[in-house]
Amino acid sequence: MRKKTKLYIYSLIAGCAAGTVVWELISIIFKNFGIDLSFSAGPIGFDISVVMFYFFINPGTVIGGAITFFIVKKLTEGNRRGY
Repeated sequence: MRKKTKLYIYSLIAGCAAGTVVWELISIIFKNFGIDLSFSAGPIGFDISVVMFYFFINPGTVIGGAITFFIVKKLTEGNRRGY
Protein backbone atom coordinates (compact mmCIF):
# COMPACT_ATOMS: atom_id res chain seq x y z
CA MET A 1 0.00 0.00 0.00
CA ARG A 2 2.85 2.37 0.79
CA LYS A 3 4.34 1.97 -2.69
CA LYS A 4 1.03 2.96 -4.25
CA THR A 5 0.81 6.06 -2.08
CA LYS A 6 4.27 7.14 -3.20
CA LEU A 7 3.30 6.42 -6.79
CA TYR A 8 0.18 8.60 -6.48
CA ILE A 9 2.05 11.48 -4.86
CA TYR A 10 4.98 11.49 -7.28
CA SER A 11 2.69 11.08 -10.27
CA LEU A 12 0.43 13.92 -9.15
CA ILE A 13 3.40 16.23 -8.63
CA ALA A 14 4.77 15.36 -12.07
CA GLY A 15 1.34 15.71 -13.70
CA CYS A 16 0.69 19.08 -12.08
CA ALA A 17 4.13 20.33 -13.12
CA ALA A 18 3.62 19.10 -16.70
CA GLY A 19 0.17 20.67 -16.85
CA THR A 20 1.54 23.98 -15.59
CA VAL A 21 4.29 24.00 -18.21
CA VAL A 22 1.90 23.08 -21.03
CA TRP A 23 -0.56 25.79 -19.94
CA GLU A 24 2.23 28.39 -19.85
CA LEU A 25 3.35 27.38 -23.36
CA ILE A 26 -0.23 27.65 -24.63
CA SER A 27 -0.52 31.03 -22.92
CA ILE A 28 2.66 32.26 -24.61
CA ILE A 29 1.46 31.07 -28.02
CA PHE A 30 -1.90 32.81 -27.58
CA LYS A 31 -0.16 35.95 -26.35
CA ASN A 32 1.80 36.04 -29.63
CA PHE A 33 -1.53 36.08 -31.47
CA GLY A 34 -2.83 38.89 -29.27
CA ILE A 35 -5.11 36.82 -27.03
CA ASP A 36 -4.47 37.20 -23.31
CA LEU A 37 -5.15 34.09 -21.20
CA SER A 38 -4.36 34.84 -17.58
CA PHE A 39 -6.36 32.50 -15.38
CA SER A 40 -3.60 32.08 -12.80
CA ALA A 41 -4.35 32.13 -9.11
CA GLY A 42 -1.65 33.13 -6.75
CA PRO A 43 0.93 33.57 -5.58
CA ILE A 44 0.11 30.94 -2.99
CA GLY A 45 2.69 30.14 -0.36
CA PHE A 46 4.41 31.41 2.73
CA ASP A 47 7.15 33.83 3.69
CA ILE A 48 9.08 33.62 6.91
CA SER A 49 12.28 35.54 7.47
CA VAL A 50 14.51 32.61 6.46
CA VAL A 51 12.49 30.78 3.81
CA MET A 52 10.14 32.09 1.13
CA PHE A 53 8.06 29.70 -0.97
CA TYR A 54 5.41 30.76 -3.48
CA PHE A 55 3.81 29.09 -6.48
CA PHE A 56 1.15 29.97 -9.00
CA ILE A 57 -1.75 27.71 -9.87
CA ASN A 58 -3.30 27.85 -13.32
CA PRO A 59 -5.92 25.64 -15.00
CA GLY A 60 -3.17 23.48 -16.47
CA THR A 61 -2.09 22.51 -12.96
CA VAL A 62 -5.57 21.24 -12.10
CA ILE A 63 -6.13 19.59 -15.48
CA GLY A 64 -2.71 17.88 -15.44
CA GLY A 65 -3.25 16.64 -11.90
CA ALA A 66 -6.72 15.29 -12.70
CA ILE A 67 -5.59 13.51 -15.86
CA THR A 68 -2.62 12.00 -14.04
CA PHE A 69 -4.81 10.87 -11.14
CA PHE A 70 -7.20 9.02 -13.45
CA ILE A 71 -4.39 7.44 -15.48
CA VAL A 72 -2.57 6.18 -12.39
CA LYS A 73 -5.84 4.99 -10.86
CA LYS A 74 -6.66 3.04 -14.03
CA LEU A 75 -3.17 1.53 -14.19
CA THR A 76 -3.15 0.43 -10.56
CA GLU A 77 -6.73 -0.83 -10.83
CA GLY A 78 -5.66 -3.36 -13.45
CA ASN A 79 -2.84 -4.41 -11.15
CA ARG A 80 -5.31 -5.14 -8.35
CA ARG A 81 -7.34 -7.50 -10.53
CA GLY A 82 -4.30 -9.65 -11.23
CA TYR A 83 -3.70 -8.66 -14.85
